[in-house]
Amino acid sequence: MLSSQHSKSSAKENNEAWTLLIGEISAPWGLHGEVRIYPQTDFPERFTVLSEVGLQRGTGPVQVRQIEVVHDQGRRIVIKFAGIDTIEQAEALRGARLMIPPSWAVPLGEDEYYHHQLIGLEVITTAGESLGPITAIWPTGANDVYETAQALIPAVKEFVREIDLAQGRLVVIDRPGLRKHEPGT
Repeated sequence: MLSSQHSKSSAKENNEAWTLLIGEISAPWGLHGEVRIYPQTDFPERFTVLSEVGLQRGTGPVQVRQIEVVHDQGRRIVIKFAGIDTIEQAEALRGARLMIPPSWAVPLGEDEYYHHQLIGLEVITTAGESLGPITAIWPTGANDVYETAQALIPAVKEFVREIDLAQGRLVVIDRPGLRKHEPGT
């Protein structure tokens, strides 16, 4: 069992939005208000250093909750929130998404990006043709696939030539089979 640490300042202090999804409450755990978390992050260890997290149900507002205790068992996380002390209270949180401010994101290495940074980027071929914005990212095991209205782009260096977050674009090599509706496909 690990207690949460206060290593991040509250985003409430700087008015930052709580928009980065890191997990979802899947079910109550035990009888004293704990909840089981389905992590939606490549860094599940992040839960042990958070002192608070935003909870969001549907499109409703994010409600910031203090974390009392975190049980980190690898890909299985159990959290006890302050003020949630019964299984009934924990059940009411089922399905809530756990959100943090983007400034709390774990720093990534060079040429690594979070999905939220890529969604919406305009995909342009090296010939200058627009394939539309990235609307979805599909993890496939071997590599992610970026989807636009016109194309499915494997997230590999053979296709992706440049990612420019400042310009809001992703440059790709146009090859046969890249487009969703090519003749003969």
